[in-house]
Amino acid sequence: MSRRLSGFGLVELLVSMALGLLLTMALMQTLLGSRDSLLLLRHGNQLQEDARYLMGRLATDLRAAGSEGCLDLQLGSGLALPEPLAQPVSYQGGVLQIVTALPVRVQADAATTYSPGTFGARWLVAGNCRDRVSITEDALQLQPGDWLLALRQLEYRQQDDRVQVRLNGSGNFETLIEQVVDFRVQFALASDAALPDAGGRYQPTLTPGEQPRLRSVRVSLALSDNPGSPQAGRLFTQRFTQVTRLRNRPDQ
Repeated sequence: MSRRLSGFGLVELLVSMALGLLLTMALMQTLLGSRDSLLLLRHGNQLQEDARYLMGRLATDLRAAGSEGCLDLQLGSGLALPEPLAQPVSYQGGVLQIVTALPVRVQADAATTYSPGTFGARWLVAGNCRDRVSITEDALQLQPGDWLLALRQLEYRQQDDRVQVRLNGSGNFETLIEQVVDFRVQFALASDAALPDAGGRYQPTLTPGEQPRLRSVRVSLALSDNPGSPQAGRLFTQRFTQVTRLRNRPDQ
């Protein structure tokens, strides 16, 4: 009596190999899809971090705009106040300019000379907080009892797909964030300089005469992984809006 042989035949072997190949391909496709999703998630998170950094920096600078401490710049030595100091927040030619006070606390016990470069500032302001104040872009000598205020100038602009900043009105603009589709600034004004709140809509322009009525600034930012053609990007265009109320205004 002959014994019947058992095991895999050629057909079973081919079917097993085909099933294994299909399973391997499906697993690879799943892994590749997960990898792409992870990369897109990381890219989206990076865009949000860039927006958070820029918006936070702008909010800090805008809140500090026009800060003079106890010194009144209008008590200057009879000279016309430099235009940027008369307009601590301005917007011309697509450039947002902000003049802020640096966190410097200096009171002279004896005659002492300081220069703006010591503090990374453009202007130095010194006075006794009562009836005397001096403003200069050069070295300044403090008298005993004088307080010192260091002011810097910041300029923000969009250049192609980047938002850039320049310090103290000289040198090159430096890039803060990239992949920018749109960077827009608007301003809310009070109907009268003595009123605390803004009325009406935000406007895209700000003239020198409107400076005393300026109450808040709205910044709009749009980012994309393909800023040249956002519709072709793999991520939806991410849009961010922030409103910052100014603190150092004539009504306060």
